[in-house]
Amino acid sequence: MSASVASAVAARLFFNLAPRIEKVLLYGVFLPDAATVYLYFGRHALQGAYASDKLLFVSLVTLTLASLQELLFEKPLLRSSGEAFPFFYFALLGILVALLPMSQHPINWTPVAEAGGRIFHRAQDMVDSAAYHLSSMWGGSYTAGYNSLEVSGGKIEHSGRTEIILKTSQKPYYKYTDEETSEDMKVRRTLYLAGGAGVDKTKLISFLRFLHANDVDKEYASLFSQLSEVKVEYAYLNTADEIAPVNTIFIYDGYKAGSGSVYDGNSQNEAVHKKGYRLTARYLDIDYGSPYLAGLIREAGAAGRDESLSYEDACSYFMELYGVELGSILTGDEYEEAAKGSYSAADLGTDGVSAALQKLADQITSGVRGEYDKCRVIEGYLRQYSYQTDTVGGHDPLSTMSTPAGMADIADRFLFETGAGYCVHYTSSMIMLLRLSGIPARAVSGYRYVYPFEKADAYEVSGNCAHIWPEAYIRGVGWVPFEPTGAYRTAEEYTWRRKPAAAGNDSQSAYVPPVPAPAQVPDVPDDEKTSGSLSGMTLDQAMRIALPTALSILVTLALLILGTLSAARLRYLRAAPEKKLDMDVDMIKKGIRKQSAEDFADRGLLSDYIARAPEALRPDIQRVFDIYYRVLYGSSSVSAEENELAAGVREQLHAAAKKRLKQ
Repeated sequence: MSASVASAVAARLFFNLAPRIEKVLLYGVFLPDAATVYLYFGRHALQGAYASDKLLFVSLVTLTLASLQELLFEKPLLRSSGEAFPFFYFALLGILVALLPMSQHPINWTPVAEAGGRIFHRAQDMVDSAAYHLSSMWGGSYTAGYNSLEVSGGKIEHSGRTEIILKTSQKPYYKYTDEETSEDMKVRRTLYLAGGAGVDKTKLISFLRFLHANDVDKEYASLFSQLSEVKVEYAYLNTADEIAPVNTIFIYDGYKAGSGSVYDGNSQNEAVHKKGYRLTARYLDIDYGSPYLAGLIREAGAAGRDESLSYEDACSYFMELYGVELGSILTGDEYEEAAKGSYSAADLGTDGVSAALQKLADQITSGVRGEYDKCRVIEGYLRQYSYQTDTVGGHDPLSTMSTPAGMADIADRFLFETGAGYCVHYTSSMIMLLRLSGIPARAVSGYRYVYPFEKADAYEVSGNCAHIWPEAYIRGVGWVPFEPTGAYRTAEEYTWRRKPAAAGNDSQSAYVPPVPAPAQVPDVPDDEKTSGSLSGMTLDQAMRIALPTALSILVTLALLILGTLSAARLRYLRAAPEKKLDMDVDMIKKGIRKQSAEDFADRGLLSDYIARAPEALRPDIQRVFDIYYRVLYGSSSVSAEENELAAGVREQLHAAAKKRLKQ
């Protein structure tokens, strides 16, 4: 009985709607369109796994195109001459679409984007190469991030141009096991490339004698040192300096095999190395952040050990530690000469220092015993200053790092007036503070490069990686590098984290690779419009198909964008607290880049973003970045309050951007 009543009601509704069936089909098709978009993006249904998915898609496309023609091009004001396409035209189009293969996976635009990127970079390389060679022909020096110590500390511009290309068979990271979670972690390798020194035999022998004096065996030495090799190729550089890793013990395949060249800026006899110059460097990779090495340095510096070691014993000991013949690196006479070396009087020069600088040195190191601990205290003190590239040098515009008086002038203005600077200011300050504390110190100029997480055939070192850092001479140890520049991590922060076998793991601050930006699809030029006929079709007829089709595509794209945004919002709401923080930080970085008055390269340093953020938001952004670093490298959890803070900062940054656009 109930079934009969229901059938009667359905029949009555059908006959009542029959006169209006065309209107129902005309407007009603957009409801299933919207439902399909929602199911696809919101519920991840209709992904093409079944034939019914394809049938639904083809049917909706056919009905939608027919409805759009009726709505847009059959109105009296828009009607043109000629007849409209009948419905079977669109049905035929649907059949053709049905014959096309339907994949569950989206089209892979990556090859297209990569091809466009290669074309763009090739054109850019051609322009850079022309500028480089023209500069060389006219006798000028090619502008590069790398330079000698003739730097004044004035404002510098970022340079993303590749200046060095590195190739190595080693992995770009070290592995270690987290003690709390027992999870395998990775930390990216950090490489310091020094210019001008080449092979520093004195430094090598000092370190070897230091290890021998502390009875370090092969197993213990492997906790903080290993032999490594890297191929270095000059890109857009023009210098006589050999640029190689710190602690290089041998250079070959270069113009001057076996030794480095020191370029003083005036010599006309040095061979100038230009683009394409290659060398292979074998170097002693030392983890200065290892607590085991730090303990040895601290004890040696306090005791001032300097045990004698004959050439024969040194050769045997070096072979025992690293499996390499020391005799292939230097002769007995060269060894004896290197063993005499330590530091020069110039490394203690303090010409031009002010009374305020001397007082500060006394205050910082007051009560600190040991040379190494004094170095660490001064390093930590300087890292409190703000990192900024838009700054000034010394009071005298001619002051440079090439003289003690120049460094003292730069340091004095940085420490007591501006309070902001970059590596030139930090290094000048640490060198003068060390010398005033009785510790020999010198500056090293080159590059600081942090390898990416992914292994590659070659690694490009840009001008943004150019860097200057200080080295201190510790008695009984030799020259030890430090990192006072606040924008960069110290050696303790990127230590390998190796441990003795008895303690568990022999592996190496945790690094999580950033989510790569989606590939950008290059614009495809529109087809040229034709006049006259095309396969018997008039221009009006062609337009009747082309315009509705184009409009339907635009509508579909709009729906896709809205669906994608909705899906992204849904993923954010359902994400874990740590993932929410990561997404918020990424959006904060994008917001700062959009509001920045100048383009800047992403060096992986959040401090670069803080310096360019709106001043009112900087404290909160700093707090969010601190939380991010804590979670990234400390494997700790994120609280609800911290997630709210990050989301609030992101929204404030977005609101500030909208307000700026309205103005």
